[in-house]
Amino acid sequence: MIGGRILDTSPLVQAARGTPYMQALLYISHEHLIPLVIPAPCLADALARLDDPEQQARLFDLVRSPIAKVAQLGATEATGTGLMRAGARPARASTSSAHAAYLAADRGWPVVSARPGPIRAMHPEVEIEPLP
Repeated sequence: MIGGRILDTSPLVQAARGTPYMQALLYISHEHLIPLVIPAPCLADALARLDDPEQQARLFDLVRSPIAKVAQLGATEATGTGLMRAGARPARASTSSAHAAYLAADRGWPVVSARPGPIRAMHPEVEIEPLP
């Protein structure tokens, strides 16, 4: 199985804003065909934080990229995400973070995140690639 990365809300916002770290991560992912999974709630949260149409357009470009896949929140994923969130202590995790943690645990892939605390609270074994 080819390993990939799960992008939570923070790397999506940083990608849209064109930060050097995310530009490098996206370049390497394209060059080495590393899949990037975008949890649907993280995409919604990232778009809600972006007022600039150019930044929104960058995020849409990422979503349309051949290496990116938006992971839907269907009944199975919603159940697993909700149960993971219910077990978090302390209970400060968002549905977005829970969905990212659920997908990472399911695939065995790391989550790229600037806020690893809530993800670790739900699933301490999930690998985190921290954003600077």
